[in-house]
Amino acid sequence: MNISEYKIKFIEKEIEKSYLHACHFDINCIKPGNVNIHTSHTDMTAEDFITSYTVTSKIIASPNLSLGERIENSIIATKKDVKANTNLGIILLCSLFSQSLSLKKDTILSEAIRDVVLNCEKLDLSKICNAITIANPGGLGTHEQYDVRSDINITLSELMQISSEYDQISRQYSLFFEDIFNFIIPNLHKSLSMIPDIKLAISYTFLKTLAKYPDSHISRKYGDKIAKKTSNEAHDLLKILDGDTRHESWGTNLMSLDKHFKMARVNPGATADLLVVSMMIYDYYIGLADQ
Repeated sequence: MNISEYKIKFIEKEIEKSYLHACHFDINCIKPGNVNIHTSHTDMTAEDFITSYTVTSKIIASPNLSLGERIENSIIATKKDVKANTNLGIILLCSLFSQSLSLKKDTILSEAIRDVVLNCEKLDLSKICNAITIANPGGLGTHEQYDVRSDINITLSELMQISSEYDQISRQYSLFFEDIFNFIIPNLHKSLSMIPDIKLAISYTFLKTLAKYPDSHISRKYGDKIAKKTSNEAHDLLKILDGDTRHESWGTNLMSLDKHFKMARVNPGATADLLVVSMMIYDYYIGLADQ
């Protein structure tokens, strides 16, 4: 299975369904350190995330928007009802997937994503930068040459290449979803095939992703050493879960790491964002509920 080679097709209702489905699982599964229906952060709750994906679903699935419009409109809609930044990474990634499906050509998904990124117009880039400024993600900081708060005279591809050094969302733009196609979705597929409980399968995929890729949100806030430590802790839990093939203690162990991360105020938010778009793509082409 290589979803990157699937043909693009824009089906508005299916895009909205897959987006809502992915976001629903995102908040209903335990992804240690992230908000879920059981535990919140001090500045945001599960209800904030539910509101965020509810008010943006039709924008993400609209057939009549450019990439910049899709992203900017989604962030503006979110900010009307939610004060915290709940979904910038999700919106950036899911908008790119949706936009790639809307291309009026016979091509495969990976090529469509490349096409959208490389041919993004300056006006769209300005809208994307405005959306990032409005969302104001943690650890955004400033860049001497290229800052999203100022007029940028480079392309989207060049901007994402520069910021990919410290941001996983930008990395996926610059690599045209390479990590998503080559690692996260294959691991999601394998987990869903091996683990009967879909929520546990998604949690397991989250841990696999975090163990492989130190979270850039944590790196920006606390440094690379803490991000690597967090990945190591995810790896340690994976070894424990692998020893319980009946999955009886998985929920308890996941909640324990979740509590530990939240007490330390460690939030692997970028990892969660990557998983959301991976679930959306998987659901759109294959179907999460069918597993």
